[in-house]
Amino acid sequence: MRSLFLFISIFSNFLLHAQTDSLRLMFVGDIMNHGPQIKAAYNRLTGLYDYTENFKYVKNIFQQADIVIANLETTLGVKPYSGYPQFSAPVQLAVACKQAGITLLATANNHSCDKHKKGIINTLNVLDTLDIKHMGTYRNPNEKDSLVPLLIEKKGFKIALLNYTYGTNGLPVPAPAVVNLIDKNQIKRDIERTKKFFPDAIIVFLHWGNQYQNKPDKTQKELVKFLYLQGVNFVIGSHPHVVQPIDYEYDALNKIDYLTVYSLGNFISNQRKFPRDGGLIVSLQLYKDNNGKVRLESYQAIPVWVYKYAKENKNHYEILPVEDFKLYPEYFEKNTDYQKMMRYYRHFNQIIKK
Repeated sequence: MRSLFLFISIFSNFLLHAQTDSLRLMFVGDIMNHGPQIKAAYNRLTGLYDYTENFKYVKNIFQQADIVIANLETTLGVKPYSGYPQFSAPVQLAVACKQAGITLLATANNHSCDKHKKGIINTLNVLDTLDIKHMGTYRNPNEKDSLVPLLIEKKGFKIALLNYTYGTNGLPVPAPAVVNLIDKNQIKRDIERTKKFFPDAIIVFLHWGNQYQNKPDKTQKELVKFLYLQGVNFVIGSHPHVVQPIDYEYDALNKIDYLTVYSLGNFISNQRKFPRDGGLIVSLQLYKDNNGKVRLESYQAIPVWVYKYAKENKNHYEILPVEDFKLYPEYFEKNTDYQKMMRYYRHFNQIIKK
């Protein structure tokens, strides 16, 4: 099946530019690991965990990107594995992310400290072993100083990324570990340091907002204005577990594009209540103009829905690109599941196609 993207063209004259360099980034929302997901991933015959099936229908989409970034909303490798309220997933979840094509994980979120210092350290160790880049949490202040900002250099582009969270569910950040918290003074210092590397674009990935709210709140909007005044180009959000709007602005005087994705929603989770059962893949196509200035050529918002079904006495989870599956109701075990996906799709259209 061919992926049909919701393509939002920003300016038709972009197609006329003499493009020398082009880079595609993709962002996905919350990768969660509730108790039922842990149970579903467990193979009783081998005693091992396997999350491969979760990502099998989005892998081909990720292959079209140069960089794929997701929010990892669980710690890794701390036994006993657990779901809500304090998450710890088997390392095989990260293995499946890697195999699917996810290249970078944001680790600063309200569940960063769920398993205390061991959880933070184990998570970073697992990601380093798998060669998955990460941002937002650090083993100690010296490591943070060496890794902030996270710089990605690819295809002639230098992209700087920063990651912050509103909090850690009241759990203290265990010294000497560091979790990047949303603090304007610290963010401003980090951005000023980032500028010294002369990046082509600065992207801030934020864990923020009110859970289950379809619209951004006043605090989110104020923070966006602050970030753009500091020189940030794109702001990508997670945490509400539902999709929130995407805003685009163009500064014609300075030829700067600003794109805000307030919330990507859930990418994979056991949250079944509408509209928490779906999310977005957001793709940014960047190019360099004749003066070497990075511009946003276009962006795509791709709706995805989590299909949970029972088969052979076991639950299964699959992330479905809705555009691929909306014409195939026969794929679903129950017609009610198909109707739930289409309900989310209509909701997506109301939020994103405004």
